[in-house]
Amino acid sequence: MLNKPRGRIEAAGVGIGAVSDELLERRARDLAEEDGRSEPTEADRAAALKELTGLTEDSPPEVPPGDENLTSWNESPDLIGHAAPTFSPPDETDIEAELTEEGVDEADIDQRRAAKDDYRSDAS
Repeated sequence: MLNKPRGRIEAAGVGIGAVSDELLERRARDLAEEDGRSEPTEADRAAALKELTGLTEDSPPEVPPGDENLTSWNESPDLIGHAAPTFSPPDETDIEAELTEEGVDEADIDQRRAAKDDYRSDAS
């Protein structure tokens, strides 16, 4: 037999979707009435949530000793740190012009090699 995942709500074997607030409140009222109360408490709502979804609203885990000063990754970078200074290149070379010149030189070399290869094949 297949194990069904926890938290699935079914009616006659067919999944009916997520738990609505209305369904949760109705189950909490049922639990309160079973205990002889007219109004549900937070404990009833928590028990209803656990029954219907298999989820619990546990408190977050305690922070181990020594981990109190760890960085919180949800902090905005604007709130911490500083802007790094920007530096211009040490010399004022034009990188685009330098790359273009290198490309032209390589193209010239390629053309000379191709012409040399053509000359050899014609001479044979």
